Amino acid sequence: MTANYLLQRTFAYLGSGALLLLALSACDLLGPSSSDGPGFLNIELSSPHGPEGAAVFELAGVEGLSGISSQRAWVFYHDQGESLRVVVILDDPGTISFRVGTASVKKVPQVTILQVSGADDSLRASLSGHRVTVSAEKESRKGGQ
Repeated sequence: MTANYLLQRTFAYLGSGALLLLALSACDLLGPSSSDGPGFLNIELSSPHGPEGAAVFELAGVEGLSGISSQRAWVFYHDQGESLRVVVILDDPGTISFRVGTASVKKVPQVTILQVSGADDSLRASLSGHRVTVSAEKESRKGGQ
């Protein structure tokens, strides 16, 4: 084997490896692991008082929100054009959470806590210490579509 042959083979392997890396990175950028697209926003209230009974939220700044639901609570909402008003009522005090369908999981609305009712069904005098956590969940595609 000559040095020239070894040099050619080395460059052939390096070129193939670089091409493979480029193809894999393109698949990652364009494939299902991309973080944009339809899905759900999970919204949860954290309270310094522990379990709460109900809360009123306003979601603003994003179009294409729909399908508001909760597994543990009664959820009512009103579309006000540029914002959504959401009321969440628990039968038994606990963690207040709900989910919202969205056209783009990258576009997170501004969530404002308007009122909170304690475990005894009385309104909180202050919302100090209450926090909202929003997490995105991309809609899974079924059947390879």
